[in-house]
Amino acid sequence: MTDAHVHHAEPNVEPNVELARFVPDPALFRVSALRVGAALAGDWLVIAAAFAVAIAFGHPLVYALAAIVIARSQLALAVMMHEGAHGLLARNRHVNDAVGQLFAAGPLWLSLRTYRAGHLKHHRAPMVQDDPVALLFGVHDYPVTRGRLIGRLLAYACGIGYVTSVVKLARGEFAHAMPRVGKSRAYAAWEVASMLAGNGVLFGALAWAGHPLLYVTLWIVPSVTLLPLAGQVRAIFEHAGLPACADQSRNARTIVRRSWQTFLFGPHAIHFHIEHHLFARMPFHHLPVVHRQLAERRLLPDGNLYAGYGGVLRDVSVRWRAGKSAGCG
Repeated sequence: MTDAHVHHAEPNVEPNVELARFVPDPALFRVSALRVGAALAGDWLVIAAAFAVAIAFGHPLVYALAAIVIARSQLALAVMMHEGAHGLLARNRHVNDAVGQLFAAGPLWLSLRTYRAGHLKHHRAPMVQDDPVALLFGVHDYPVTRGRLIGRLLAYACGIGYVTSVVKLARGEFAHAMPRVGKSRAYAAWEVASMLAGNGVLFGALAWAGHPLLYVTLWIVPSVTLLPLAGQVRAIFEHAGLPACADQSRNARTIVRRSWQTFLFGPHAIHFHIEHHLFARMPFHHLPVVHRQLAERRLLPDGNLYAGYGGVLRDVSVRWRAGKSAGCG
């Protein structure tokens, strides 16, 4: 299968009505501690393996490959932070937040609570003018020219995109869209402690192995270059060029099957993004199941289904053509 759209033979009849009637099995909303633990452990094992291989071989090409693998795993941790923002890491809210902050957000120097506030606002009305996700990732003005798209991706790949975003945040350019987040001094201190602990353990392990500089070259550098690049590709895929409308099956996209592309840009089933927006309280490990159920019933808009990211990037960098993306009408 190519990375073009996936089309069906016949269109759905009144898909919005039928979709509204669809009710997933309640079992699909249950959080599995085993699946969550395995996912987080797997992400950190991949990170450890990448560092170990880089240390063992010490070759520039190996370092480059390790940086790609580590950046991909950082994206996977960010997706697990996203799960935590929806309360899907543990049934107990305090445990959920502790796990998400310690093992996902903290090591990336991020705050789960701050992320949650903006992300849940995004879910209420994707792609409206004050959607925090659309503003932070700059996906509100698509489609753009292909040259502009390439320029944006290159800017993220070399760190300029990250620096630009940080400067805009510091200047308060997104303040009108970002919800206020109340934190006690104790909670703010706990968040900082989680960041220092996660990064301190990682730096300490690398220093103990005799390679402390790898913390900078293979953790920090990818986190401000390759990770933002992957995040930008993911953000473009999810919503760029799609309209703000009440039917969230029509202003998100789904990659219909797993591949090396979803391994890199859509870990933990986040590429089933229509399904996630329809059922935001469904854990990541059940999204493939509900996707199959919706697809069997022909309830997903054909124009928003893709087999790969290349088709999305082509579509958002040229003038929209009829039949390429479902509207809200």
